[in-house]
Amino acid sequence: MQTATLPERRVQRSDNHSTALRFQLESTLERGRLSALALTDQAGLLLAWAGNDAVCQELGAVAPVVAHGWPAEWRQMELKQDDVAVRTIECFGQYVYLASLGGGVARDALLAHSARGIHRILTAN
Repeated sequence: MQTATLPERRVQRSDNHSTALRFQLESTLERGRLSALALTDQAGLLLAWAGNDAVCQELGAVAPVVAHGWPAEWRQMELKQDDVAVRTIECFGQYVYLASLGGGVARDALLAHSARGIHRILTAN
């Protein structure tokens, strides 16, 4: 009896956490037709990103704050509130933030899927 093998859904893989995170974000960026993705720590420092470096820096810097709601004084920023979405991911009692710029109607589902992948990567031994 021959067992059918499923095709590998991931085109790129890596055992290196940084590389794996980059692959995850690049894949999400392409599938979601997003402008930028940034994964940051609680201080807003980039851990991984996909998209324009300067845009990702700005997106990452605001992600920890925006995760809790947009401050009123930030309404005039270049980043538009409706274009930015942030997901909080908890790993080992610490929080990281996945921030996106742009995207369509499926952005929230795509970010939820990406957040699960990021969690898996960060918690792997």
